[in-house]
Amino acid sequence: MPRRKTRLNAAAPHEQVLEKYLLKLSNSELFHDPERFPKMSSASWFGNDHPMELEVGSGTGEFLCALARKEPGTNFVGIDVHKKSLHNAAALASSFALRNIVFVSADFKLMYPLLAPQSLHCVYLHFPDPNVKRKFRNRRIFSERFLDEVHRALVPNGRLSVMTDHRPYFFEMLQLAERDQRWSKGHADRYVVGFEPLAKSRFQLRWERHGLATLRFELIKASAASTRGGIE
Repeated sequence: MPRRKTRLNAAAPHEQVLEKYLLKLSNSELFHDPERFPKMSSASWFGNDHPMELEVGSGTGEFLCALARKEPGTNFVGIDVHKKSLHNAAALASSFALRNIVFVSADFKLMYPLLAPQSLHCVYLHFPDPNVKRKFRNRRIFSERFLDEVHRALVPNGRLSVMTDHRPYFFEMLQLAERDQRWSKGHADRYVVGFEPLAKSRFQLRWERHGLATLRFELIKASAASTRGGIE
């Protein structure tokens, strides 16, 4: 099924809402001078030592805001590149008066230098763009480099949750993960079907309405070893 963009018609939030919940990072500056930005950690971004979780491609924020409401003692960061989605996410966070969440406008692949070692307890990569056209395959986020950077940023036993409705892309990601022995799986089966979070994202609801199953696997950081191999 074609991946058509969905228009969001909501008005932009008040400037004070954007100042509180949306951090805009220049992709050009991230590329040329990433050292000018503070490392992504609870200490530097939230001024506390609480656990921190990250969603790559947070969209309109339903899933992450639900987590932030449930776990006020954990900090949450959502990263996306779409302006209107981020505005919706900021407005949603403001409607709940959340104090433990921030959304970031930036290309996550350019933010790798900002990831502090062992600063994250969980990373969510839910419904990443499969970039089905061959000429756009290099834009895919899931790669050996992505696994390297997330592994470095996670605490021991930290989790990486990956899911999508796009079967070919899902199994490409799964096979890549299974070759990396730094991870174990958080479930007995090779992968799981379906996902029932506190709040489903706009993308999950959209594809489920089209009858497409949500496919998911969860990886657990097994060690700091860098040797690659197969997950049992």
